[in-house]
Amino acid sequence: MGNDSGGLTDVVNAPADKIIEALTDFDSFTEWQGSVLECEVLERDEAGRGSLIRMKVDAKIRKMDYIVRYSYDLPNGLGWDQVSGDLKENTGRYTFTPREDSGTDVTVDIVAEVGFFVPGPMKNLIREQSLKNSMRELKKRVES
Repeated sequence: MGNDSGGLTDVVNAPADKIIEALTDFDSFTEWQGSVLECEVLERDEAGRGSLIRMKVDAKIRKMDYIVRYSYDLPNGLGWDQVSGDLKENTGRYTFTPREDSGTDVTVDIVAEVGFFVPGPMKNLIREQSLKNSMRELKKRVES
């Protein structure tokens, strides 16, 4: 498992299509992503995938609402950019690299700015925990 400015990378013992299925099943997010309180698909793209998503999350500091636009570069990755909401910035990306053992190297990178002062070390800790939680919850969902 690696963690640098490029996000967090880990081996997920599942094929990329199963991982993509979990990450695009927005209706199930509240079941397996601990911080997601609500998730609603507002628009779908021509392939029927969620493209504009409203979420309410428990960010520990406070509950936050936001709308993100998803973009897809499948089977290589998917990402989102905030359109509106409580956060100053919210972008993220998952990338997938298949392995010979039928697992997948998954990299997650999330940038979330709350819009008020948070000391640098605390901000880094929050980001690191967010990345680790995202990876842990994804692995639990698709490896079981």
